[in-house]
Amino acid sequence: MAIEDKTALTEDEIRAEVAALEGWEYLADTKELQRVWHFEKFVPTMAFVRRLTEIMDENNHHSDIGLNSRTKTLAVSVTTHSENAVTRADVDFAKAVNRG
Repeated sequence: MAIEDKTALTEDEIRAEVAALEGWEYLADTKELQRVWHFEKFVPTMAFVRRLTEIMDENNHHSDIGLNSRTKTLAVSVTTHSENAVTRADVDFAKAVNRG
């Protein structure tokens, strides 16, 4: 299990990291990183959620997941609640999700 680096990042560091993270955006008002996926069918969405939970456990970093069946979207939001900030652990998690 990975050890989280809870070093808070500055706004400039976050923006630089997000620029290199395909599909992710920084939500400054809620201090979190977010990515949204669109799925055509429910079963592939659930398969993706299962893989996502494995990545969470592997990284010891658990994000918020929002599934909207009406819009067929899955949103993943990540922040370090204990720091009330985006940290290195959040960026590392986003990179791990992108690697799949």
